[in-house]
Amino acid sequence: MASAWNSLAVAQLAVAALTPLTVLGLGLLVSRNARRVESLQEANQTVVVRRLDVFGQVASKLNRLICFVAFVGRWKEITPTDVLSLKRDIDEVMYTNRLLFSDALFAAYQAFMIRLFAMYATVDHDAMIRARVSCKLGDRRHLPWWSPEMAAMFAKDQVCEPAEAQLVYDELSAAFRADLFVADLTQPLPRFAPRDGSRC
Repeated sequence: MASAWNSLAVAQLAVAALTPLTVLGLGLLVSRNARRVESLQEANQTVVVRRLDVFGQVASKLNRLICFVAFVGRWKEITPTDVLSLKRDIDEVMYTNRLLFSDALFAAYQAFMIRLFAMYATVDHDAMIRARVSCKLGDRRHLPWWSPEMAAMFAKDQVCEPAEAQLVYDELSAAFRADLFVADLTQPLPRFAPRDGSRC
């Protein structure tokens, strides 16, 4: 009986000694995981801030491209040379910052550029612009900056219609919204139930 009592006392003593060590170990584990989560949140926040910076650099240039191709906004002020310069500027920023964006956004970006430009169509020349020279919305040939040799800067086939340009632009915009965590304003904001369980 005394032997059984001694074993029980030893077990109780062992449990009493291990309990603080177990609590300490769990505390260290939780603390380490909390620091890891905090570090990830800071890293994600840094990425989103950088994405916003990149978006700020390309947003107005992308808008000018869509204006030119879709014959909207200030399209009359944008020359074909301007369009090619805009493409180069945007490509430089987007490809430099490729790792910051999701594959979905970059695929939408490439689809946008491929639809607006015939890249690698000619050797040692710029990409050709897949926009119409004229349509029911206007005629570039009547603008003061137009010269006949500019016609060679436009692709002859697989021309991007204004409505199609707007569609690929909208898809790119949606991809940017997703990567920048911007709510889709066409959808209602989700309603959250109050914490006390009551209804509004």
